[in-house]
Amino acid sequence: MESDDVLVRLARRAVAGDRDALDELLRELEPLVVRATRLIVGSGSWLAEDAAQDALLDVSRGIAALRTPEAVKTWALRVATRRAIKVARRERYLSLRRAPATAPELAAEPADDRSAALKDAFDRLPPKLRATAVLRLYVGLTEAETAMVLGCSLGTVKSNLHDARKRLAVWLGENGFAPVAAKPLLEETADAC
Repeated sequence: MESDDVLVRLARRAVAGDRDALDELLRELEPLVVRATRLIVGSGSWLAEDAAQDALLDVSRGIAALRTPEAVKTWALRVATRRAIKVARRERYLSLRRAPATAPELAAEPADDRSAALKDAFDRLPPKLRATAVLRLYVGLTEAETAMVLGCSLGTVKSNLHDARKRLAVWLGENGFAPVAAKPLLEETADAC
């Protein structure tokens, strides 16, 4: 992966104290950190934007302590994920104690009913399950990388991902967006005869 090689080279220079390399590294990591944080906290929330910026600050402050520059991507995602889970948990707790929709939203509403239902279902996941789903399904980390980012076992990642998929399917199904099952091949052949 060419972009990962660029990140590693920049990380090596940043760890050595090169401020220009650190600035460039942060620019390279920013889209990934922001997208992951938004999905974990809840897209459109000003809290997600704050969490992403705080995560980038944490990366900037902690770069000198990075012992393995080859792991800069997973390390940055770990920093961002921890920050996002903390914010998401706090928001989830506070939302139970106050009237809904008190926080201003930044993003536009989803374009169609299916997208809106998926966003709503995803936002209903507990933060740890949402983080697991984001890292595996959206960011594309392996199960082992996801376990490293989340600081948990491989079995926990598998279990969390299974639970997240199951909850999403149930909630979407209850709201009329169940996946359409494909016709078995034998039925298609029989219909053709």
